[in-house]
Amino acid sequence: MPTATEQTVNEYLCADGKAQIDINLYDGAELFNPFTFGKQRDLSNDIYELIDTKLYTIPLKYPIWLCFHGNIPDPKTQQIVRDTIKKHYMYAFSDKKEDLRINLLKTVGMAVFGIILLTIFFALEITTSNPVFMEFLSIAGWVAAWEAVDSWVLQRKVLRMDYLNAGQAVLSEVAFTDKDASC
Repeated sequence: MPTATEQTVNEYLCADGKAQIDINLYDGAELFNPFTFGKQRDLSNDIYELIDTKLYTIPLKYPIWLCFHGNIPDPKTQQIVRDTIKKHYMYAFSDKKEDLRINLLKTVGMAVFGIILLTIFFALEITTSNPVFMEFLSIAGWVAAWEAVDSWVLQRKVLRMDYLNAGQAVLSEVAFTDKDASC
């Protein structure tokens, strides 16, 4: 059984060190989403889904080469496809950057809230005689602290990976070739 790195080398790597994602434009394939037009024209969701699935398996250290095979559109449409891919992934990149910022604010906010509640709990533990209030402070403080840890350790990792994958896609090169040729 090949390792993930060996599989990447065998399946995606080209001689120039770039990882190539092949996209087949077979007869009848929808290049553009039929529900979009004008300034909002966008590629088919199937194409983005294929690119995203393949990007997930390719390590970030490899530059990406998106190679469209099959029914090649005219040069004007090819440029529209290149621009549309770049615009789509720039939006995703910006969106994930904002998600990371929100995640950081959430993490800091929950950590501060948890520390405040636990500080109040420990300060009042000696002087108060209300066990229900003290239990509430203790539980709320620990839950807030745990939420901060969860947000930082678990959620941030996924957001960061999505952010880096979108950045990798923004920097990708797009080529068009017939079925038998390699990019």
